[in-house]
Amino acid sequence: MSIPVALIFAAALAHNAQNEAAAVAYRSHQPMRTLPTAGARPIGDGPALFVDAARGDDANDGSEQSPWKTLAHALRRLKAGDTLYLRGGVYYEHPVLSRSGQEQAPITIRAYPGELAIIDAGLREFAETPETAWEPFEGGAEGEFVSTGTYQQFDDRRVPQQFLPAAWEPLWGIENERPLALGHFADSMVPLHGYRIAADLRSANELWLGGKNEMRDIGLYCGPGLWFNRETGRIHIRLAHHQLEGLGERAYRGQTDPRKLPLIVAAGFGDDVLRINGVRHVHIEDLVFRGATGSPMIHVYGSQEIVLDHCTVFGGFPGLLVNASQKIRVTHCAFRGLAAPWTSRAHMKYRGTASYQIVFQDNQPSNEDIELAWCEFTDDHDFAFLRYVKNLQFHHNYVDNFNDDGLECGPKMRDHTLFIYQNRIGRCLIPVTQHEIAPDESPPDHNPAAGVYLFRNVVDLRGGTYKGPPTEPDPSGAFLHGEGHFVGDHGGPIWPVMHVYHNTMLRETPVFRDYYLFGLGAQGLRQTERDVFNNVFVQMDRVPGVSFVGMKEAANVREGGNLLWGMKQGPELESHPFGKFRASPLFESSRQHYEPGWTTQDIVADPKFVKLPADRTQAADLRLQSGSPAVNAGVALPDAWPDPLRNEDDGAPDIGALPLKAEPWPVGVDGRRSVFDP
Repeated sequence: MSIPVALIFAAALAHNAQNEAAAVAYRSHQPMRTLPTAGARPIGDGPALFVDAARGDDANDGSEQSPWKTLAHALRRLKAGDTLYLRGGVYYEHPVLSRSGQEQAPITIRAYPGELAIIDAGLREFAETPETAWEPFEGGAEGEFVSTGTYQQFDDRRVPQQFLPAAWEPLWGIENERPLALGHFADSMVPLHGYRIAADLRSANELWLGGKNEMRDIGLYCGPGLWFNRETGRIHIRLAHHQLEGLGERAYRGQTDPRKLPLIVAAGFGDDVLRINGVRHVHIEDLVFRGATGSPMIHVYGSQEIVLDHCTVFGGFPGLLVNASQKIRVTHCAFRGLAAPWTSRAHMKYRGTASYQIVFQDNQPSNEDIELAWCEFTDDHDFAFLRYVKNLQFHHNYVDNFNDDGLECGPKMRDHTLFIYQNRIGRCLIPVTQHEIAPDESPPDHNPAAGVYLFRNVVDLRGGTYKGPPTEPDPSGAFLHGEGHFVGDHGGPIWPVMHVYHNTMLRETPVFRDYYLFGLGAQGLRQTERDVFNNVFVQMDRVPGVSFVGMKEAANVREGGNLLWGMKQGPELESHPFGKFRASPLFESSRQHYEPGWTTQDIVADPKFVKLPADRTQAADLRLQSGSPAVNAGVALPDAWPDPLRNEDDGAPDIGALPLKAEPWPVGVDGRRSVFDP
């Protein structure tokens, strides 16, 4: 019996309406995040046109009573000032926007009020008629099925549209292993793993028992997923339950027969789901996107004045690709990646799709004046490749659960202006990272106003990430919560000029080599410079240490007004931990770059937050209490450095993200989360 799409999302709508108070039965797995619901934005003024995938006809006139059927037909008929309303349902298309609006009369493409409109580039038979789309696969693993249809056309060797240093492009010597089938459970939108080799799909092993090459022979089951057989053109699937001890509630325990539940399945490589090419003044609102493979979900190329608002994006590599575009605004959108609850870094990097979520590509003219605000970015391998953008405003976002790299801001550039502020950044293996693309890619000089400005953020890494499966059974589940570095690079690039100030940062354990200021102090610096002022660094274990391993001469770092503390060890300190360093030649060398010398203006003290529970799953309140040593203890900063809370800070600057009198700000879609949310 086929299940109408409306019913697929009915459980999700009820789930959200009841505010998760009542249990909802999902045949796959509980959703990882809040599922999208229909928006209530009223119909606007101006010309209105309509499209309805279920009841429309492209021979109609596009009115509300006589809507068109397909986006391909409707989008070509839009004029400046028009609004195209998508009636509720699923549009199985790859739409292309090729019509521009005007500054005072933009083109708007949006969902009809109170209805959920979904653009899906996948194969509709797996969602609508799963009972006939699959059959048992004789000779495979227990529980393995294969598509009844053949899709040989999807092995057409499309060239990737973006190059990323950590994304296995090109796949030298193993192009035959590129995952060509990706997807989600339709009821919960939990991702399915895209397998590279059949041996992994069919394996009963879930432990990491060797190196990358040895594991090819052993096989590694990475959870429910898909594998495209290039020889037959058919898609294989296996939804076996997990046996790995320690996964707990993350383990898959749902339906194992794909004929009994709808799935979102997309195959192929290289096709954008939505392409916005060479247009201006277009608004896209209240839509859901899904059904991408290892390709961009939304590709904005050579365009200006584009607004994405209140959209939800499931998957894509990347979810958003911006290239040679200017004045792009992405607000109140949710980007959900390809990492399922049981997915680790090792699963994606070595056995699947090492995806990024946001990518800015390097074509001309350069990307400029981009805003990503009030969004939620979650559940993927790598987060954002920000290397090629000028004047990025990244603020009030919720960033969580990336099992590898986080914000990649690129190398030092003459004019590199990224403003990253008032965000909540959570579980991420390396929140701030860089790759080297080419030796000597950075100029020796730079515009004095250029750089990366990282300020007023709350960064809470205590939850850790799932790096990889254990080598032996571990019922504790500790392997799900490994912490990485706070900053790290690949290939020794020249880092951008960075101004890091007024942030509050939390960790469970010390960073790599116990580097000073979570690694922001001096490591990885040559031919560049960095400012680190008025930040709170707190570890649950030890007090953040003073370690400048391998440094014989001070790098160009200016730092001061930072507060360091360890919740467990701090109260037991008998002497100041900086004494030995301040007697060293390296300390004297540091005064060449910042006259007071490193550590001189820093303090080691309990910040006296309102609430910081030892249990990381409980909400914290990182406001300062009256009498906190962080109050009026910071260093005065240049007026040219942006700071939205400067006027709320009386006297000398308070240390940390929130001044004493400031209230915590909301983040995410419609501000539905607190900046302190776990």
